[in-house]
Amino acid sequence: MLTCARCARELTPGEGDFYLVRIIAVADPSPPVFSEEDLLSDVESEVQELLVRVRGRSEDEMMDQVYRREFLYLCTPCYRRWIDNPVGE
Repeated sequence: MLTCARCARELTPGEGDFYLVRIIAVADPSPPVFSEEDLLSDVESEVQELLVRVRGRSEDEMMDQVYRREFLYLCTPCYRRWIDNPVGE
């Protein structure tokens, strides 16, 4: 059974009474900026520090920091309210 993600109304496939909203969020896709100082730093120790920081985190946890995909089903009234103001301001 499908339900609206906002109001929990039951949705019926094939009746045209809802929208599927696909959201893809990607961390800053710009290439990193390196200074002269960065290029002279001890890269191996920085990699080791990074490995310590991520130890114990699941692959999903780490991936959520870089890429996330969500699917929302919204009934027509909720979709209209959402599409007019997707960030809720």
